Amino acid sequence: MKQISVSLTATKCILWVALCATLFSFSDMGGDSYSIYLNKKAVVQEYVTRQASVPQVSLDQISANDEFQIYYSHCGQIGKSRSITIRDEQHTLLKEWRFADASGIDHSAMTMKTAEILALHQKGNKKIKLVYSSNELPEGRLLAYVLFKDANAVGLR
Repeated sequence: MKQISVSLTATKCILWVALCATLFSFSDMGGDSYSIYLNKKAVVQEYVTRQASVPQVSLDQISANDEFQIYYSHCGQIGKSRSITIRDEQHTLLKEWRFADASGIDHSAMTMKTAEILALHQKGNKKIKLVYSSNELPEGRLLAYVLFKDANAVGLR
């Protein structure tokens, strides 16, 4: 009788571990995430762990006074020495913005005027890369491709 009780307890433990492993495999706990807003309207929201492809943002209906706001979270924490760079298709640096470190629970946006991005289009760029980097991610992460009006691609609005 004692043998059956021990065997039953062991089976319950194995089933409990299997159930927990299955449930936790669907969570995004601990992953990096980011959001890109155009005039406080979300155009991209990604979990890096699920990112299958790089999103595209089309700039076909913006004005020079519009603003991009970018939020990036490293496992729920804000990075230190944050920067956003714009790079061309050959990965050449075109523009860089540096942002102050956030303090406490402040989840401050990294804000850029679209006029500065539109100026890069006038230099002949049809598609540029929006790249985030910080002390926690020094190699940088490609957040999105920015497509200009005549790039003939469908993007997010």
